[in-house]
Amino acid sequence: MRDTVSIEAVSAAARAYNLPGPDHRNCGESVILALYEAFEPDLPPQVVSVGAGMGAGVGGSGCICGALNGGVAFIGLMVGTKERAKPLAAELHDAFREGTARHATCCRVLTRGMEWTSLERISQCQDQCALAAAATARILCRELGVREA
Repeated sequence: MRDTVSIEAVSAAARAYNLPGPDHRNCGESVILALYEAFEPDLPPQVVSVGAGMGAGVGGSGCICGALNGGVAFIGLMVGTKERAKPLAAELHDAFREGTARHATCCRVLTRGMEWTSLERISQCQDQCALAAAATARILCRELGVREA
């Protein structure tokens, strides 16, 4: 695991991974991959696939935002116990909700009124990925004793 993590780089990577195109990753995968690359945990790279079903709000249901869900999953991978992960996940939830324009965590609320393929929706989801990845990185840096760069 790295001893220094750039919050800005994690945020930018999560946003970039959520770009449409041949290497597109959904919001959950984007956040997990950005965090995985930043922290370099002693875990196989296949952990990124944990986010595969998170896109468009848990399997396309429109419920919890996949970006937030990806951050919660990565916290669990890194801290290992529910006793430790639960309060950190709650902290992430609150930071994410407060950081969104609509103060929500539900994909269908965050994207309400937006055409799914529109630039507006794509940009919004990239913003959510950047927000979730940065907030998760800050929490993990503090909890794991990693310096923020």
